[in-house]
Order: sequence, then C-alpha cells, then structure tokens
Amino acid sequence: MASRRSALVLPGVAILAFAIFLGFALLRLFLVEQDMRDNVDENMLWVTTQAQVASHRFDQALSRRALGSGDQDPELRFDILVSRLRLMDDGPQRRYLRQVGLEAPLDSTLTHLDAIDTLLAAGSPGAARLVAIQTELDPLMSTLNRIATGVMKEEWESTGARLDTYRTSLIQVIASVVGILICGLLLIGLLILALRQRRAAQRALMQARDHLEDEVAHRTRELETERQRVVTAIETAPDGFAAFDALGRLQLTNPKLGELLPLPVETPPTLDALLTHIRQRASREEPTAQTVDQAPDDEIQCDLELNDEGWRQLTVRPTPEGGHVLRVADITRYKAAASTLERSLQRERGVSEFYRSFAAMVSHQFRTPLAVIDSGLQRLQRRHRRFTAEQRDERYARLREAVAQMTRLVESSLTAARLDGHQVEARPACHSLAAIVDHLCRLQAEAGGNDRLAAQHASPAALAWCDRALTEQVLANLVSNALKYSPASQRVEITTLREGDRALCRVRDSGPGIPRVEQDRLFERFFRGRTASGTEGIGLGLNIARHLARIQQGDLEVSSRPGEGTTFTLRLPAAPEESADDQH
Repeated sequence: MASRRSALVLPGVAILAFAIFLGFALLRLFLVEQDMRDNVDENMLWVTTQAQVASHRFDQALSRRALGSGDQDPELRFDILVSRLRLMDDGPQRRYLRQVGLEAPLDSTLTHLDAIDTLLAAGSPGAARLVAIQTELDPLMSTLNRIATGVMKEEWESTGARLDTYRTSLIQVIASVVGILICGLLLIGLLILALRQRRAAQRALMQARDHLEDEVAHRTRELETERQRVVTAIETAPDGFAAFDALGRLQLTNPKLGELLPLPVETPPTLDALLTHIRQRASREEPTAQTVDQAPDDEIQCDLELNDEGWRQLTVRPTPEGGHVLRVADITRYKAAASTLERSLQRERGVSEFYRSFAAMVSHQFRTPLAVIDSGLQRLQRRHRRFTAEQRDERYARLREAVAQMTRLVESSLTAARLDGHQVEARPACHSLAAIVDHLCRLQAEAGGNDRLAAQHASPAALAWCDRALTEQVLANLVSNALKYSPASQRVEITTLREGDRALCRVRDSGPGIPRVEQDRLFERFFRGRTASGTEGIGLGLNIARHLARIQQGDLEVSSRPGEGTTFTLRLPAAPEESADDQH
C-alpha cells in the first residue's frame, strides 16, 4: 500500500504543477487584455487634441469676422468648442485629469468658456466685444495647451509602464508555458513508464495464472483422492453417516444409515425434515448435549429409543463451511447394560437406605414394645401367683398389643425393603372396590369387636384394574389410620365411586386434621406430623400406601383441614363393567 501511494505522488505533483502554470498564464493574459481594454476607454489624448482644434477654429472664425468676412459662423465654432470641453468635464475624463493633477486648469478653462458664452449671448460681436472675447479665449487656449502637454506626458509615462508590465507578463506567460511543457513531458514519461510496468505486470500475471492453474489441478486431484478415501471409509464404517450443505440439503450418505434409521420417503430429505421425522419415530429421548428439536447451530447429541428398533445415538456437528454431518450409532447393547447396571445400583441404594432406616427405626421404635414385653413377662414371672385371673388377662392383653405392634413394625419394614429393592410387582385384574371394602369392614369388625366403619357405594359400581392384595394393603393402612386418629365415638366413612376412567375409594375420618404446611410432606418416609404425637407409628404406612398405589398406575391423595378431619382418596385405573371376573 505504501509503495502504491509513493508511485502516485510524482504524477500527482506533475498534474498539480501543470494546472498551476496553466491557471497562472491564463490569469496574466486576462489581466493584460483587461488593462488594454481599460486604456482604450480612458484615452484622453484625442479628447484634448479635439478641444485644442475647436479653440483654434473658434479663434480663426472670430478673426475673420473682425476682418469683415461674412461667411464665418463663430457661434457654431463656439458650440463645437463647448461640446469638446463638456466632454472633458464628463465623469471618466474628469477623474483622469484629477488623477494626473490637471483638474484645476480644466476648471479655469470652463470659467473662461462661460465668460465667452456670456459675451456671445449679448448680440453680434463688435470690435470691443471681439477684443473682450479674445481676451477670454487666449488664456483658455493657453490652458488647453498646458492640459494637452500634461496629458501627452502622462500618456507617454503610462504607455512606458504598461509596456514594462506587458513585457513582464509576457515573460511570466512564457515561463508558465515552459513549465507546462516540462510537466507534459514528465507526464508523458510517467505514462510510458506505467505502460511498460503494466505490460510487465500482465506477463507476470499470465505466468502466475498458468502456475495457479497447474497448482489448482494438482490440489483438485489430491482432494478427489482424499474424498474417495473418506467416502470409502464412510461406506464401510459400522456407524451411519450423512452430510448436508449450508442450506440443509442432503449431499452424501452411507448404506449403514438406512439400516440404523427409518429414513423418510422423500428424496433427498433436508436436515430439518430428517430430524423431525426421527423425533416422530422415537418413543423416548435422552439428551446428552442438546435435544433433537433445537436448531442445529451447535453440536447436537442425544440417545433415541426407536419403536421396536432399539437405541440409537444421534450426533449432528457443524462444518466450517456452514453444513452439518450426521452420525448414527447403534447403542442398544450399551443401553441394556447401562439399564441393568442402573437398576442394580438403585436396588443396592434402596437396600442400603432401608438398612440405615431400619437400624434407626429399630433403635427407636422397637425399644418401647420390647421394653413393655420384657417388663410384663418379668412381673408375671415374679408375681403370677399373686395376680388374679382378671389381672393376668390384662397383662396378657398388653403383651399381645406389644407383640402386634412389633409385628406391624416388622411387616412395614419388610414391605418398605421390598419396595426399595423393586421386588413388589403388581398383577392387575378387574376387581370391585365395593367388594374389597366390604370384606375389609367385616375383618375389622371381627378383629376389633366394633362396627365403626360406614361404607357407601355409588352406582355404577367402581370396578378397578388393580392387584387385589396390594389394594387391600393400601385400604387397610388408610382404615387403620382413620380409626386411630378418630374419636372412639365417631364413625369412619368409606365411599367407592367411578369418575371417568378412574375408580375411587375415599376414606374420611373425624380426627384433628392435618395442617396445610405438613400435607406436602405427609407421604415422606418416617415423617410424622404434630397431630400424630402420642400415637404409635413410625411414619412408613402412608409412604408404602402411595408406592403401592403408583405401582398399580394409580395414586393416593389427601385433603384435610385442621379441626374438620381428613380424607384420603385412592385413585386406580377403571375397568370395563363387562370384563369383571372377580367381584368378591
């Protein structure tokens, strides 16, 4: 860039000098022409000479009239003299005379002219009047002679100065022409040099183009060879590959891609269309970088489970040219191994968590019933002869309650362990929730010796698609809690009904209710609310009940207000009435 600028400096300077010389020469010629035009306009020599001639002719006419010549007309000659002097008194001429110092003689001439005009206006000139006129005319003519002499001298001096100025201007114009000639020669030399350099550059460009064509041909052959290697490697690769251009159009695929992916029918598909098609065919998606539905501006990597075709790992990477490369790998075996390992890990974590929880529960919850059993047995052993039959029965009843509490704790712990180890499986069938509830009410009445359960069944019958044993365990836990927290004089209401595609069973008690802040944690393991203080339990029942409900594709919900009791709702998938096989 710097060399290019330096190459342009000299031609630029030459052109600038050429323009300056030409402009200066034209300016000097214009000034000379203007000065010559002004001198012609202000020439006073002719005007002064004409005034002198008019004064002499007027004097001659007066002399001949005095000698008696009758053909002379002094008035006419006077009028001519007046016109000549008035012309000298005009603006440009007066200004000129003022500049050369002759304005005062002009005013004196005009004064004598006015006096002569007065004498002529008095009538025909007599001898005495002619003498008076001659007296005024002589100084007028003398003044005119002096004005003519001054004008002549000024004209000579002005002409000499003008000639000197013209000579200087001519020399300057000649010097400018010489400068223009030199600049022209310099520009011609630079033009010739530029033409030579241009021809040399063209020859070098032709040689470089020939070399570049050879290099391009060589590189093209190398790229084609490399492309063939890449194509061969892609076609024999165990993974599927597809290349797309910057507009998302398919450019290249290998046969393995069609085996691993369900390609769309249209040919050729675009990248967006192919990703949408794959997403529609996928039943599950596990993103590892970005999901398939995001714009492929950056790298996309995710694992897809295709319907009945296993797992595929899909990777889309952008290329420097703006296109994208799609890679598909079959990871079905890896996913199966990872799933098995994950299940084993979860089972191990569940068992470990259960053992930790079980140890904490044993150290806290089992201690009380064991202490009751131990102390009761010690009393019976030491004082059984002193006790009456009623006192022994009372001690036996307390021991049985402690044993029953221990049994419930063990059963709850074992069930929680089975759930953590994923050892509980549902075997659903069509069952009537009304039949399950009625059976549970009979067992409770027989075991407790009271009838505090009130069952109501809506029409149509609530038929559920469920595992009866698991459902009975859930309802038994709900009923046990309702009886535990309700006053002994209040009944527990159980309602079965059907809502849409769900079969419902509601268990409502009349207990103290559950605060709203505790309802979100009610189904957590080992959680017990403030209203449960003083009541036996370890906080596993509701957690197990919800797990058992969800194993059957159902759920367990709670609704409660402090002081108004609590309602638990078991929701299970509803079964068609005509498919009911077990109504007991």
